[in-house]
Amino acid sequence: MRVEFREKVMQGDQTQNQSSNSDHNVSKEAVGTNSEINTTESQVAMDGITGSRQLEQEITELKDKYIRVHAEMENMRRRQERERADLLKYGLENVFKDLLPVLDSLEKALPEGADRVADQSNAAAYYDGMMMVKKQLLEVCRKHGLEAVEAANAPFDPNLHQAIQRLESSEVNVDTVANEFARGYQLHGRLLRPAMVSVLTPVGS
Repeated sequence: MRVEFREKVMQGDQTQNQSSNSDHNVSKEAVGTNSEINTTESQVAMDGITGSRQLEQEITELKDKYIRVHAEMENMRRRQERERADLLKYGLENVFKDLLPVLDSLEKALPEGADRVADQSNAAAYYDGMMMVKKQLLEVCRKHGLEAVEAANAPFDPNLHQAIQRLESSEVNVDTVANEFARGYQLHGRLLRPAMVSVLTPVGS
């Protein structure tokens, strides 16, 4: 009986030891699992932060590209508007250039004063008629922005006048237009043709 009791006690101890070892192993596995979970959560958090930074950087780059493209489009629009305005404003430039010889002919055909027209019975009427044509033509040109360049007795301006003759004179202190051989014209402030002039220059200049 004693032998059987001792064997049962030993079997009980072995069972208790096995149970203790099993609990210890389970505890170890639980700790390992929790550690893995914590590591995974940390990695996910780090990946989230990195992804958020990359997203912010991409958004910033897209904003910069949008601003540059918008600025370029705005500049293009303004440039096109200026070109369109210049086209409307100076579209008749070549037409006026072709009309300038007509004005020159009228200037030569109509000297200053009716008394300089050849003696004819209708000289005065002819002169008045030609003056009317000249006036009408100038009005049309002026309506579209054509203006004559002031030249006679004006200070010489190389931006508006073209000197085809220079004469020294003690009567002037600066270069001064003496005679106008062909009138100059501007279209909306842009020079079409400079005035052809003779210039008086100070002596010794």
